[in-house]
Amino acid sequence: MRARTLLTALTATALVGAGVLVGLSLDAGPGGRAGHAGGRAATSASEERASRPRPVAWQGDDLTPAASCEQLLEWYVDGAEELVTPWGWSGGLLDVGGAWRTFARDGVLELQGFAAKQAPAPTNARGMTNATQSETGTNVQEAGVDEPDVAKSDGRLLARVERTGRTSDLVLADVTGETVEESARIDLLDVGDPELLLVGDTVVVAGTDREADGSPGTRILRVDVTDLDEPTVTDTLTLDADLLSARQHGSTVRWVTRSGLPDLDFARPGRRAGSEDRALQRNLAAVRGSGIDDWLPHVTTYAEDGTATTERLVECDEVALPGSPGEADGATPGTVAVVGLDATAPLAGLGDADAVGVAVGTDLVYASTDRLYLATSGAPTGCCWTVDRAFPGGPTGWPVGGWRGTSEVHELELAGTAATYVASGEVDGTIRDRWSMDEHDGVLRVAVGPSSETGDFSSIVTMRRDGSRLEEIGRVDRIGPREEIEAVRWFGDLALVVTFRRVDPLYTVDLSDQTAPRVVGELKVPGYSAYLHPLGPHRLLGLGEGPVVGRRWGAQTSLFDLADLAAPRRLDVLDHRVGTRHVAATDPRAFTWLPGQRTGLSVVTRGYGARTGWLSIIRLDDGVITEELVEVEHGSDVDHVRLLRLPDKRVLLVTAEKASYVEV
Repeated sequence: MRARTLLTALTATALVGAGVLVGLSLDAGPGGRAGHAGGRAATSASEERASRPRPVAWQGDDLTPAASCEQLLEWYVDGAEELVTPWGWSGGLLDVGGAWRTFARDGVLELQGFAAKQAPAPTNARGMTNATQSETGTNVQEAGVDEPDVAKSDGRLLARVERTGRTSDLVLADVTGETVEESARIDLLDVGDPELLLVGDTVVVAGTDREADGSPGTRILRVDVTDLDEPTVTDTLTLDADLLSARQHGSTVRWVTRSGLPDLDFARPGRRAGSEDRALQRNLAAVRGSGIDDWLPHVTTYAEDGTATTERLVECDEVALPGSPGEADGATPGTVAVVGLDATAPLAGLGDADAVGVAVGTDLVYASTDRLYLATSGAPTGCCWTVDRAFPGGPTGWPVGGWRGTSEVHELELAGTAATYVASGEVDGTIRDRWSMDEHDGVLRVAVGPSSETGDFSSIVTMRRDGSRLEEIGRVDRIGPREEIEAVRWFGDLALVVTFRRVDPLYTVDLSDQTAPRVVGELKVPGYSAYLHPLGPHRLLGLGEGPVVGRRWGAQTSLFDLADLAAPRRLDVLDHRVGTRHVAATDPRAFTWLPGQRTGLSVVTRGYGARTGWLSIIRLDDGVITEELVEVEHGSDVDHVRLLRLPDKRVLLVTAEKASYVEV
């Protein structure tokens, strides 16, 4: 990796991402992306950057920087040839996140302690960390690591996305008075599904690039909001890659992009291309004749006069190949880039960005305060799904043939804007999502589900860097046999795991000795919790689904007592109406906890087309849950309702069309 200039003196970059953040250039330029012609030459800006010295970014042997563009291109082409068909790319890659999953809707109440089977379990003396929101109001996974969202506030201003049909506006408002006073709005016509980061007096907007014509593309705007009445779009930047993740560490924003197989001029069998065999040979020739700029991601920035400058997001020797050169058989070609910039630096100081690339098919990103992990999740190996005889309405989520056996993990250390690759490892099993990973005291803890290389159970694995390898140092197996992981929450010496098939086992896992994690308690209750939120040393709130009437299900809110880890208890449960669900079960940003009031704010919705959304005000009093419902939104906008707790403890209710204070 090396420091690199992403923008010219006329087009400095900041950054941020939608589920993402990124750097930017100037006022909204014409917005076109530079096309990818086969073998396109690098721009003069890229050539100039390639000639400059840079710091060492690679400290291991498992990922080796490409020695040249020729070697990197050869690696891409060799890995892609087997994916070519007479009709183009095979398109055989599966997205596990989109798998259809349904569940058997029955269950019994059962409480089990593991003390009789193992050494005596400790009481929860240290307790759980009381989770807090970020400084801009978002409910985040890691304290000190902010995430983009549709609404942000620092107590002075509110920045929110207002959607009207397929278009959106950035709306700014003053929230220092008794009412929310809108001050300005900016058209986000060319940004699809925008989300925001708020870094001092800078709002970074990121989303899909509507000018990308169906190709992967990300568009980022940087907006100076020093004057709320006259905000200025200072930078515009587009990427010909998907934004996989973005995180904010103080004033540093770093994003992770993913580029897949390039859009080449493929033939199809028919009158012009001829037979399938001839079309296949033409398509293979197109892949073999491609250039390195067909494969590498690019960034385009715009000057005030609309002039576009395009350059590589990463250079060839900033992209690492798995294993030693020539040992990457079986890997799917693609490039993941990690880029960091200081979002608050003045335009004249935004010249250099730190970037590193990895030629692996990563789909999961987890970031702690000083480390970032790239991981692969498994994919189904079979064609079909098993059917639960107790619930014949759909599959159970278990593919015939299981899951691909091993997940790869790559560790990068974070310092300022730089990300430095340090180690790689692999773990048998599948990693469900980023919430299944956690770093504590230099140890990576991973919750993995069953795969073709494991038994029919889940596990927690601990890993520590040894040289350039992430080595397993501890493991506990047989968590939730023949069940799926639904939720994971990590604390210093404690992990909580929810699995589900017919009932909801909540497992408590002691991590005080990271080389010997152990399950110490299990609670089985009907339903399942998909999101877990700590309320203090011993109390836990679970949001998920459960049986309401017979086999008919709805949203469920549970309050747990974990004072004794060997004997967790559910103190109370609130069953919502049939057919409802917690939005926070799939997007935790839709939940807000008010610690001084012992009150939680969630969004509950019913239906999947014409929907209604309610603000669920959940109050806890001596172990008892009570609820007040307030109708707040309708349709698809329900998923974007947010509750932001301001520093002065007031609460903002943000919907698709307005923002107002709410009394709770």
